[in-house]
Amino acid sequence: MIIALICGIVFALVAQYARLNTFDKIISAALLSETEVAQILLWAVAVSSLVFFIEHALGMAPLSVKPLNLVGVSLGGVVFGVGVAVLGYCPGTMLMAMGEGNLDALSGYAGGLLAGAAYTVFYPAISPLLGPDYGKLSLHFDSIYATGCLVLLYAAVLIGLAGLLGRYKTPTAAQP
Repeated sequence: MIIALICGIVFALVAQYARLNTFDKIISAALLSETEVAQILLWAVAVSSLVFFIEHALGMAPLSVKPLNLVGVSLGGVVFGVGVAVLGYCPGTMLMAMGEGNLDALSGYAGGLLAGAAYTVFYPAISPLLGPDYGKLSLHFDSIYATGCLVLLYAAVLIGLAGLLGRYKTPTAAQP
């Protein structure tokens, strides 16, 4: 838990320094006109994957795999994406913006809480519409070494992608 808290604080400091909590920065990432957000997120997922694996291997973090439901996950992704596009914040940057006093972030946070509550209340009625349950799928192996190799490969690929994105520069329009 302490490691997660320290990593969260470090990520928040990096995100604040890079101004990831601004509407312009998030929309620029969504429009693919800059890659800084994607690079930071790729690094964050790579590092958190490694840290979680170490914690899990040491018995400090349980592995809780949820059942795969493609329709439900796809619909949730669309709702999440629309929310990010409309607000210009993801959940983490929304909290950062709220800390700076941005009222639009507060309304987005309240909307997210209400949507979560509505989903919980209406889940029994809508669950048949969410498609088939494919069970708990995982790439976790019985061997800690095989799983460790997979996690290392995954982290290396993400860091490599972040490096490639760092070389990519979006062409800018010529100034008059």
